[in-house]
Amino acid sequence: MTDPKRLAEIKELLSSNEALGIICYNKHHNQKKISITKLSELLKIPFAKLKETCAKLEEKALIKVNKFGQDNEIELIENENDDIKSVVDEVIWEQKQEYGRIYKRLITAELLDFMEGGK
Repeated sequence: MTDPKRLAEIKELLSSNEALGIICYNKHHNQKKISITKLSELLKIPFAKLKETCAKLEEKALIKVNKFGQDNEIELIENENDDIKSVVDEVIWEQKQEYGRIYKRLITAELLDFMEGGK
């Protein structure tokens, strides 16, 4: 059982738009690693703000940030901890409107990228 105070801190951190974007991308793609630069472009979130959130998530051992050339890649740690999984699900449910907006923004950006690539 994980400490309730730690779970509350994780829940608050995961409720940010940046963390919701990371969760959304991970849930709807089969990739294990995500480029911070690409995610920043797709979600229209400033790179520095996304990188700052990633550092906080890494402190809580929720993600691992790997240096990849000049970019960084986020690797979500597949946590077997059911408490963490339930917190993620709870955050998605409580933030469902914002999560939906992020999902829509993500899908729209990917569609535009696909359409531009087909020219």
